[in-house]
Amino acid sequence: MAEVKDFIEKMLQWQLIQLASIRKSDVMTIYGPMYENLPALVRDEIERMMEVQPSNDTLTILLNTGGGSVDSVERTVEVIRQHYGCVDFIIPDQAMSAGTVFALSGDNIYMDYYSQLGPIDPQFFIDDNWISVLGYLEKFEELNEKSRDGSLTPLEYALVEQLDLADLHQYEQAREHSVELLEKWLPAFKFKNWHETHSSGKPVTSKMKQKRAKEIALKLNDTKRWHAHSRGISMQVLQEELDLIIEDISSDEKLRQVVKGVHTFIVDFMQTSGLYLCLRSTSYNLEDRHGQS
Repeated sequence: MAEVKDFIEKMLQWQLIQLASIRKSDVMTIYGPMYENLPALVRDEIERMMEVQPSNDTLTILLNTGGGSVDSVERTVEVIRQHYGCVDFIIPDQAMSAGTVFALSGDNIYMDYYSQLGPIDPQFFIDDNWISVLGYLEKFEELNEKSRDGSLTPLEYALVEQLDLADLHQYEQAREHSVELLEKWLPAFKFKNWHETHSSGKPVTSKMKQKRAKEIALKLNDTKRWHAHSRGISMQVLQEELDLIIEDISSDEKLRQVVKGVHTFIVDFMQTSGLYLCLRSTSYNLEDRHGQS
């Protein structure tokens, strides 16, 4: 069984080398939740890459995640940016919630018609489950409004009595933190080569970049627009409603085929191996892999 797994690992590495050759960059896959241990795993993978291959200033991340901890994403970005000046994200399927925040820390984002980002709805790990908090905050604001005008029902009053204000404050802080990260990262990375407006050709100032970043963050944070934490946001919607520049993988058929092949291979590999996280790069080392996810 170990021999089969080793063969699969080698096949995956070969596919990642193909992708690295096309992208002319280092390549890393991050498939799975954004858990607290992610920054350390990413650090170790990057250091392993730098030990066995020539240094490169660009990293391409193949990302597929349902979300997780924004704090984990923040530290992961700090680790990556310590080593790379340019970071590009390829989204073959989805990068939701904290995964969306992660993707928007990149210099470029590659998607196709099937790919999705999501609302930046913070999540907390409670009772062995990731819980989305914007719904809680929205409901609290609704009940608070009813309380002010005296229209609370007895059932709603009992619900308000059970709410923990400390938890609500923590949720509010998490919501603001997601917005603040995008306000910080979008101007620094995604907008760094945005020098003039597309319509009038006017010079783009730092203040304009900051304003644009906040608009995008608030739109992605708007539960009334997206309705559900699991709501996917397509490349077309990101381009048309949020006015984000998204690179279309479909414009490069060779890249599209390699990305599709790597993605399918990883998903099958994770399902058959029972892995919850697949973090790999071109720095394959069989001895290092035994016993790791």
